[in-house]
Formats: sequence, structure tokens, C-alpha cells
Amino acid sequence: MKYTLFVPGLTWLDSDAGPELCKDLSLPALSTLLGRGQWRSDPLSASEMLCHTFGLPQPALAANLAHAAGLAPAASWLIADPVNLRVDRDRALLGDIGIMNLAQDEAAALLASLNAFFAEDGLVFHAPTPARWFVALPQASGAEFSALPDVIGEDINHHLPKGANGMRWSRFLNELQMLLYTHPVNEAREARGEPTVNSLWFWGEASQPQSLASAYPAVHSHDPLWQQLAQQAGVAGDSPSYAFTLTEGGGDVLLHLDAAEGAAQFRDVWGWLEGLMQLERDWFAPTLAALQQGRLSEVQLCCHGSAGLHSRTTRLDLWKLWRRPLPLSKLYPQ
Repeated sequence: MKYTLFVPGLTWLDSDAGPELCKDLSLPALSTLLGRGQWRSDPLSASEMLCHTFGLPQPALAANLAHAAGLAPAASWLIADPVNLRVDRDRALLGDIGIMNLAQDEAAALLASLNAFFAEDGLVFHAPTPARWFVALPQASGAEFSALPDVIGEDINHHLPKGANGMRWSRFLNELQMLLYTHPVNEAREARGEPTVNSLWFWGEASQPQSLASAYPAVHSHDPLWQQLAQQAGVAGDSPSYAFTLTEGGGDVLLHLDAAEGAAQFRDVWGWLEGLMQLERDWFAPTLAALQQGRLSEVQLCCHGSAGLHSRTTRLDLWKLWRRPLPLSKLYPQ
């Protein structure tokens, strides 16, 4: 049995600061897996990792997800996820639905206002669930959008719409932000001390669903998007356990382990270090033990970002004692 551990946030996303932040961090099992095996730099984005897992050329997922939600066909679809923008000095940082507890009636009230405001532009907004919204377009947008997984915790000024109609969609963003800013739903949320839905994030444009496929018989993730795509690819896609366990049935398994992801995205150093220590205790150490005992034949590790990597360690590699453990601080580009 082979395990592939995709660990978003394993390396600090600002790679120039990474070596200093983790120089005193002790992760012996992870260091052994990396040092005894073979690893390579693999600086992919979060959306590229998603596409690689499910055999997609690009994250054009709007039609797949709209169809799965039971929405009627449209000329083109965009995902229009509710987000919270927080101004930090001269930057606007994006937080996704994960930081909000949005109710369906709140989503319905916000969408009613959006649909009334953008009716003349031919945009029709839908919210089959509070966590995932869509907009049906009368024709292709003519713009290029950054995928939400690549923008969470980042400055949106580097990810605004581009292409021939990029300015038009940037104007739409400005208009809907002004509409949402004073919306009664957001005023009530702010009064309760809850994050407001002060913007949407457009991404994943597609007119037709794409065919998905996975090289892994099972893809286990706590992320609802990963679970949904695994289901559409015809493979097991439930949540992983919160600590190492051998899955039933054998075969190759991909485990999407996100214990450090949120802290890395929002540059929470202490939360990130705690997440890594939790992963060491609950996953890296028992995975190494299972490899030593022959219960696993191979372990692969991967993460995204500018210091992204991919490693492969077999049971035989563990006998190569001349290969010294490799600390996390040594993985960053020099």
C-alpha cells in the first residue's frame, strides 16, 4: 500500500521567511522521510495541485459544481464565492467562507439584492448552499480569474480579473462591494461581531462540465470541494481520520491533510508551528513507523507554494543510513 500525503501549508508560503521561522522546529519523523528518500522542488499553486489530482488542465470547475448542485444549464458559469476582505495597511486580504458562519436565509437576502442590481447586466446569482455561490452568464466573460484556493489569505490586488474584459469585471467587483457594504445582513452580522460578506470571488469559469479522473483509488480530504471532485471522478472521497490509520482495501491513497493550511494562509506563525507539530505526532511519526514495519511500501509527501516539494520514500530507502535526516528549514530555495 502506498500513501501520498498532500500537506498544504507544510512550508511557509513566504519562502524567504520560512527558514528562520522553523529553524528550531524538531520534526524527526518528517525529517527522516525527507532525508532518506528522494525529494525535488515542485513550486505549484494550490489550484495546480487540485488540477493535478483530478486530471484537469485548469480549474474551470463552475459548470461541474453548478450541475452537481442541480442548477439549470447556462451559456457560461462562474463560481461566485462569498468572501470577507480585510484591509491591512495598503493590502486587501481575502478570507473565504471558512471564517464565516453564514446562514441560508442570509445568503438568500444578499442574493436577492445582487440579482436586482445586476439584472440589466444579465447576471443571475444562485446560492444552492451558503458556502458556494454561482453566477450564470449570458455569454463567456472574456476575462481571466484567479482560482479561490490561490487567493485565500493573499492580497487581492495581485489577483484581480485580467484579459480583454478584466476591467469590466473589476468594476462589477467594486459595485457589488459597495452594495454589500451597507446591506442589512452585513450590518446585523457586524453588530454581532461576525465577519461580513463584503465581496464575492469570481473563478472557475466554464460552459460545460469537465471530465474528471484520479490516479488514486481513494482521495481523503476534509475539504468539501476535494470530496465533491473525488465523487465526480468516481473514487472514494470521504474525510480522513484525524490521526494515522491504514485504510481498508489497499491500493494507492491520497490524504489531504490541512492541519497547518489555515495558519499558513493567514500568516499565523504560532498556529502554523502548532499545526506542524500536530502533523508530526498524528501523521508523520506513525506513517514512518508503518513504513518501517512494512505495512506501507511507499510514502510520498507533497505541498504547494514557492517552496513546494514532492518526495518519495520506500521501505528500502530507510536502510540508507548514510542519508541524513533533512530538516524542514533546508527545503526553501536559496
